[in-house]
Amino acid sequence: MNALEWNPSLGPLVFSALVLGTGALFYFLFGKLASTHGVRQAWMLLLPKITLAALLLLALLDPAWKSREANGTPLKVIVLRDVSTSMDLKDDGSTSRADRAGKLIRQIESSAPGHAHFQVLPFDTVVHDAGHEPKAGQTSGTDLAAAVAALDDQGAFTGDDAAILVTDGGDETVEIPNLPSIPLAVVGVGTPADAWNDLGLDAVNAPTSIEEGAGFDIEAEIVARQGTLARSREALGALKVSLDEWRDKKWAEAQSKTVDARSLHATAAFHVKASGSGTQRYRVRLPELPGELTLDNNTRTLAVQVLKRSLHVLYFTQELGADYKYLRAELGADPGIIFTAMYRVSGDRFTVQGDRSGFEDLEGGFPVNEAVLKRYDCIILGSFPASLLGDPQIQALVRYVETGGALVLLGGDASFGCGGYAESRLAPLIPWSVVKNEPELTTGNFPVSLAASSSAVGFAAGLREALALAGGGSFDSVNQPGALRPGAVSVLEAQVGNRSQSAVALERYGKGQVLGIATNTLWRWAAGGQGLKSFYGKFWRQSLRGVTQKLEGGTLLGIRWNREHYRPGEAANVEVRLQGASDSGAVRLAGSVEGPDGNREVAFAPVAGQAGFYTAKPVFAQRGGYTFRIAAYAGGQVVENYERFLDVSPLVEEGANPELKEAYLRDLAKRAHGIYASENETAQVAVFLKEKMALHEPAQAFALADVWNVFLILVLVILVAEWLLRRRLNLI
Repeated sequence: MNALEWNPSLGPLVFSALVLGTGALFYFLFGKLASTHGVRQAWMLLLPKITLAALLLLALLDPAWKSREANGTPLKVIVLRDVSTSMDLKDDGSTSRADRAGKLIRQIESSAPGHAHFQVLPFDTVVHDAGHEPKAGQTSGTDLAAAVAALDDQGAFTGDDAAILVTDGGDETVEIPNLPSIPLAVVGVGTPADAWNDLGLDAVNAPTSIEEGAGFDIEAEIVARQGTLARSREALGALKVSLDEWRDKKWAEAQSKTVDARSLHATAAFHVKASGSGTQRYRVRLPELPGELTLDNNTRTLAVQVLKRSLHVLYFTQELGADYKYLRAELGADPGIIFTAMYRVSGDRFTVQGDRSGFEDLEGGFPVNEAVLKRYDCIILGSFPASLLGDPQIQALVRYVETGGALVLLGGDASFGCGGYAESRLAPLIPWSVVKNEPELTTGNFPVSLAASSSAVGFAAGLREALALAGGGSFDSVNQPGALRPGAVSVLEAQVGNRSQSAVALERYGKGQVLGIATNTLWRWAAGGQGLKSFYGKFWRQSLRGVTQKLEGGTLLGIRWNREHYRPGEAANVEVRLQGASDSGAVRLAGSVEGPDGNREVAFAPVAGQAGFYTAKPVFAQRGGYTFRIAAYAGGQVVENYERFLDVSPLVEEGANPELKEAYLRDLAKRAHGIYASENETAQVAVFLKEKMALHEPAQAFALADVWNVFLILVLVILVAEWLLRRRLNLI
C-alpha cells in the first residue's frame, strides 16, 4: 500500500495567510517591474522567484511517500470453531450448522491475504487441540466465555495476531469479564428462528432459594414458531404443560396446566409449597409435536434451595398506624422471617406482638443493651420524635449499625428533620442530610419510579419490571429531607412538582446498612390492586434480605458472595469482612481457588474508607468443581479458616435455547473492538483480516525534500538560472 502523505509545519490558517501574503507581494512586484521593463521581462524576472517561493511553501507542507511492504512473518489467525451439540442442528432444512461453519472457515481462508496463517481450534466446554472431533452420539455443551478467556491464557496467541470466533452463541448469554487483547471477529452461524417448526421453553423463572414452608411460583414462558403454527395449530390451542418433581430417584408429575399458544407465546405458572430443607429439583415439560426441529428445548430442569427460616426483624414504634398493620401482615406471612413488634401502650408500658422470645428484654422499652439488639438481623423504626429515645438507647442503636446491623427508618410527620433528628446522634445514620427547619410532610399524588442508581443495589433486581407490571405506583405523602449523603444510593424516586426526589435510599454506616423510606403511605400499595400488592410484598421481602447482608463464615470472617451460582467463564465478587474485636488487630488474609484448571492464589484488595473490608474477584474459567479457601493469619498463626465448594456449570442444558444469539455476539464483537458477520457476510471478515495485515506490515516513509538532496539542488539551480538571466538582461 503506497500513498502520499502531507505533514504541514504550520496550521491551515497561518499557512493560508502566508500563501495569500506571498501572492500579494508578487502581484505588487509584477506591477512595478512591468512599468519599468515591460510585461515580458517582468515575467522573466519574477518566474525564478515565484518558483523558489513555491518550493519553500512546498517544503513547509513536508510531503512524504509512505509505503508498506509485506514482511516474512505471517499474520497468525486463531479460529475458534464451535463443535458443541447445538451446532448439529439442521436449522436450514438440509445442512447442519457444523457443516456450514466448516465451509465458512474454508471461504475465509481462501479469501484472506497471502501472508495469513490459520490455526483452527475446536471448542465446546474447553478449547481442544487442532483436529479434535466430538464423539458421535455424545452431548457436548457450549462454554463460550471460557473459550474467549482462553485467547489470553495461551502463549501462542500474542503479538499482532487476530482471532475469529465461529459459533451460534451457545444457550446462555454469559457475561465475559476478560475480553481478549487481540483483534476479534465473530461469525454467527444460524438461520432466523421464525420459520422453524419448533415448540420450546423460552425461559423458566423460579427463586434460587426459599425458606422452609414458603410458597413460591415457577413461571414457564412458552414460545412457538410460525412453522409449528402451520402444522400443529390445534395442538397449540390446548397445549399441556407439566411440572415434574424429583421423588424417590425418579421424575413424577406434580401439576399440569393447559395453555393456548396459538399466538406463538404463552405462560404457565405453577404454585409450589416448599417442604423439608435442602435442594429440591423440578422439571417443566412440553409435549412433543410432529416434525419438531429439536426436542432439546421441550424440557427444562431447575433446582431450588430450601433454607431454614433465619431472618429476625424487630419493629419499634410509639403508636400504631395503618403502615404497621399491612407490614406485619406481609412480614408475618413470610416463613423466612421471624417478626417481633413492640409499641407504647401508655407511659413506660409497652406491648410486644409476634415472636415474643426475649420478651423480658423488651418490656422496659427500646433496648439499651447492644447485645439485645444483636439478636435481631434488622430493626425497623416507625415515625416518632427523636426525643423519645434516650442517650443509652441511641448509643446502643448506633453501635448496632456500626458493627453490621441493619436499620430501616420509616417516614411520617415525626421522621427525619420533622422529628428533631437533625440534632440527634442518629442524624448521620439517615441517608439524607436533615435540618431542623425541614418542610412538613407533603401530601398529594407523587408518581414513583426506580432511580437510575438502583441498578447498583442488589435487592432492587426485578423491582423495575414488577412496578411496570403493576401499572406504576405513587405515594400520597413524601418527606422532604435534604440531599443524599455522600455514598448513599437512591432506590425509588418520587415526582414532586417538576423535580424528582429520592424517596427510598440506602446508606452504608460502618459495617451496617440503613434504608430510609421518606413516606408513610407505602402501605396503600398493599391495600391497592393485585399488581401493587404484589410489588409491596416483593419490595419488603427483597429489601430486608438485602439490607441485612447476612454473611457466611465464623466469628472473625464474614463472607458474602454476589451470586448463588456461577457459570463457566464468569467472575465472582467476594466480600470479606473482619468481624468483632479482631478488626483492629493485624490480620492477614490468604486465599486460593482449586479447580479443574489447577490451584491459583486469590488476592484480596482492601476497600477504601472501610476498615476490615476486602474484596476478591476470582474467575472460574471452566465448568467443574471449585474449592474456595480463605485463611486468616494473626502473626504467623492461623486464627480462622473458611472453605466453600462451588459447582460451576451452566444453568440450562445444551440445546435449551437453540436460537442464534446474534445480539449477544454483536455486543461481544463491539466490546472487543472487532466486527460481527453473519454466515452470509464472510466478505467482511476478509476486509477485517486485510486491515490487520496492513497493521502487521512495517511502514516506511520518505520525506521527498530529503530524497537525493533534490530540494537543495533545485534551489541552487533556480538561483543560478536567475543570475544568468539577469546577466543576459544587463541587470547586474
